[in-house]
Amino acid sequence: MSDVRKGMKKTFVVAALSGLLLLAGCSSSSYDSGTDASAEKPATGDLAYPGAEGGANLGEKAGAPQAAAPDGVTATGGPVVGRSLIYRGELSVRVDDVAASADRLTSLVTTAGGHIGAEKRINDGTESQASITVRVPAKQFHGVVEQIAKLGTEVNRSSNTEDVTEAVVDLDTRIAAQRASVESVRRMFTQAKQLSEVVMLERELNQRQAELASLERKKAGLDDLVALSTITVTLVGPHTELPEPEEEPAPGFLGGLEAGWDAFVATVQVALAVLGFLLPFLIALAIPVGLVVALRRRRAAAPPAPVPATVAAAPPATSDED
Repeated sequence: MSDVRKGMKKTFVVAALSGLLLLAGCSSSSYDSGTDASAEKPATGDLAYPGAEGGANLGEKAGAPQAAAPDGVTATGGPVVGRSLIYRGELSVRVDDVAASADRLTSLVTTAGGHIGAEKRINDGTESQASITVRVPAKQFHGVVEQIAKLGTEVNRSSNTEDVTEAVVDLDTRIAAQRASVESVRRMFTQAKQLSEVVMLERELNQRQAELASLERKKAGLDDLVALSTITVTLVGPHTELPEPEEEPAPGFLGGLEAGWDAFVATVQVALAVLGFLLPFLIALAIPVGLVVALRRRRAAAPPAPVPATVAAAPPATSDED
């Protein structure tokens, strides 16, 4: 009987061990199969996942590090198609007839698609001069400058170009974000039910709309400067003298000496100007002071008053007996 029980125990132990081994094999095989499946399909954070739609952008969505942007590419607007440039120019031309040349300049600018921004003419018979500010399309800037120079004899010319591409992109981004913010507050305002919420949201909406209007005005001004270039033209007659441009001081010892002398002369001029300003007050103050000093000197120089003589003592009286 005991032998039978021992045999049954052995059989039970063998069966239990076999079951454990079988379960371990199944779990390992399932783990291997899961690993293989995940290896065939990488995570969404991987940069190359051809099986998913838009797999090329998954790395960006998952926050994967990106390569540095090449030149001409901005983080907000992508590749920049064209640059936003502001052209400004100044031109002085000596002409025979200032009035006729000014009329020709106006016709020339109008034909190019621009307009006159400001104009000032001086004609006193002997000297005539006209200062005209014109606005022309940016594409016509260089051509218009050359045509203006041909109105007479060119005296001097200067121009500069300012690249405002980054400012334009920044304003566009800020305007878009501000518009979205205004729309968000407007939706919240329409859904508000309590009076306190209505008042708070109305104040916030007005503030954000004012900021949006300010950004739009800046953008409009920048767009105007980019679209229309500015040229300041000075037309002078044959007998009109132009002020000579200031020469830069020479470097080195001579330049320092010249700058020091100019500073000394300027200091003396300022001192003389201050003295001239104070001189009337000094004169007005010197008159009473002089009178007081003269009066004191006069009193000090006057002789002292005579001392009165003392009364003489009476002689002693003689006695009657004598």
